[in-house]
Amino acid sequence: MRKNAIAVLALASVAVLALAAARDGAPDGAAAAAPAEGPAASPALEPLAFMAGTWTQQQAKGAMIEEHWMRPRGASMLGSFRRLLGNGAVPFYEFTQIVAEKDRVVLRQIHVHGNFDADPKRPVPMELVLERSGEGMATFVPAPDAAKANAGDLARVTYAADGADTLILTVEPRARDGKPAEAPLVFRMTRAKM
Repeated sequence: MRKNAIAVLALASVAVLALAAARDGAPDGAAAAAPAEGPAASPALEPLAFMAGTWTQQQAKGAMIEEHWMRPRGASMLGSFRRLLGNGAVPFYEFTQIVAEKDRVVLRQIHVHGNFDADPKRPVPMELVLERSGEGMATFVPAPDAAKANAGDLARVTYAADGADTLILTVEPRARDGKPAEAPLVFRMTRAKM
């Protein structure tokens, strides 16, 4: 049942993102859709608006990563991530929500394999909380309850803007078993041209 719920959420997210991409990618001369009206972003999410957009990074052997963030509206943001191999195969997807709650901002993420099977290492969503945000930067850390955080060896995730067209995602592991932490993973993504 949980597997089906994850698949439905993921498919709905993909459909919404595809519609947004189709609207944004209208050919020259085509009527552009009017900006969507709706609730204003929660003040707690306004500092995260820099993340909105479609971001890509080319990798070795024709592989690439792609991340898309909807802009904040109301009390939420929605993001998706996929890694494409050079042959077009997708080994995994991530679907992420950021929600402004009463006294905190929470990032929840599910990770599924290319066939939409839940990742057995992360069968329940990971939960991070916003540690700090500022001018074009946001850092999330595992929720205080380790069982609820389900973050494994993750110490923190930071999104940072480097100008208007570059988004840097830094994933930092924590030290474990008395050994120093591994080097952070850094993804320098550029804004996709539609």
